Amino acid sequence: MTRRDVIGLVRAAFGAAALFLAGGVVPMVGGVAMLFAPTPVLGYAIGYPRALWRMAAAVALAMGLIALGAGPTAAGAYLLTLGLATILMVYLIERRRPFETIVLCTAGAILLAGVGVALAFAGSPAALAEALRQSLTIAMTHGEKFYKTIGIDSAIPPDLRANIVEAALRLSPALAVLSAAFTVLINLGVFWRISGRQQRLGYMLFNDLARWSTPDWLIWVLLTTGFGLFIPVDALSTIALDLFVCVAAVYFCQGLAIMAFYFKVLSMPPAARGLIYFVTIVQPVLAALVCAVGIFDLWIDFRRLKPPSQEARNLGDFL
Repeated sequence: MTRRDVIGLVRAAFGAAALFLAGGVVPMVGGVAMLFAPTPVLGYAIGYPRALWRMAAAVALAMGLIALGAGPTAAGAYLLTLGLATILMVYLIERRRPFETIVLCTAGAILLAGVGVALAFAGSPAALAEALRQSLTIAMTHGEKFYKTIGIDSAIPPDLRANIVEAALRLSPALAVLSAAFTVLINLGVFWRISGRQQRLGYMLFNDLARWSTPDWLIWVLLTTGFGLFIPVDALSTIALDLFVCVAAVYFCQGLAIMAFYFKVLSMPPAARGLIYFVTIVQPVLAALVCAVGIFDLWIDFRRLKPPSQEARNLGDFL
């Protein structure tokens, strides 16, 4: 290993460790910075000889630095979350897998590892659910106290608070899936931009996202989970609800792709695009409309990406 490789290894490991530790040190901003912990290691390993060995050395050194700074428990948490994500992303990118496969496999692995550890500590699913319920209740209480200190009275009636906690508990699996998938996706996006894109990877990790669309069969999953919401068994209806939210989020991304397509057609300035994207994400009604556009794109084909059917061409001969 050359001196340049050693410097790159230390820089990547230190960057990953610093970003991960920022989540517990810097309020709010640190939590956002922590999500990008895989990016330094991706930049150090991918596209270079013996990429998997470079990744393994960087992740191991980052774990050691985290253990020195915050203890073995924090190092283990890194390995089972963002460290595991880093390992899988490097492996799958080196195998030239499409970004959809990378996001799905990496997010699934993170969730399985996290659920396994949580169940091991809690002892049973019921105990884990009760611990989550208590955590959500405490978080809401702290939020009310914070708003009260800045002069905003946001007291919530006990019944409403209990309903909110139960709704959040039912949606927690879907929120965990979406959070893991979003973390993987933003790291892939940042790496794709800073790495020189195709020149370094050797293949197109991201094609033209403005033309991205979901597979046609996914609509059956959406319809099945939608009808599953009316199942009278609580456990089954909760599973259907979480699956429905996850699939709806995928169609929301397709709606954003349709927006991006027409932004390119209209040559809209980047600042205006960013503002519209932000409003779309934070405004629930607009987000629901964008999701609906993504769903109906299967039949309407807003971007005219599908070739005209032979039946329509033959019908046109008689008109």
